Amino acid sequence: MIMEKNPPLMTTEQARMLSALQLAFMGDTICDLLTRTRLMQTDSRVQLMHSKAASIVNARAQALQLAKIMPLLEEEELQLVKRARNAHPGHTVPKAASREEYMQATAYEALLGYLYLTGNMNRAAYLYDCANKETEA
Repeated sequence: MIMEKNPPLMTTEQARMLSALQLAFMGDTICDLLTRTRLMQTDSRVQLMHSKAASIVNARAQALQLAKIMPLLEEEELQLVKRARNAHPGHTVPKAASREEYMQATAYEALLGYLYLTGNMNRAAYLYDCANKETEA
């Protein structure tokens, strides 16, 4: 999924000042947007697309997606992922995922959020596609 380069919404320095959970907040939306954009290309019924999206955008699936792209990450991205994995959410972990899966998913979302905010949507889409290759709809 190739997207045009978006202008940065903030500088790299500004994005680094955000907490990992703030970045994950944005990244959750980016992951959902990329998922729904991909599913729109499948000619499926809306109910089926919704079910497929739910199977892709959840903590367990996102933890697996992060594991797939770890070898592709640049040093700055790796540092962000490590920082985000160690973030402490102020709420309980969903029952459908382990704490480890939830923290991995938070790191994945933080990475996507950071890339979007700094104007690197092409990189976010590339990593998303690499993470979801065999989940083609």
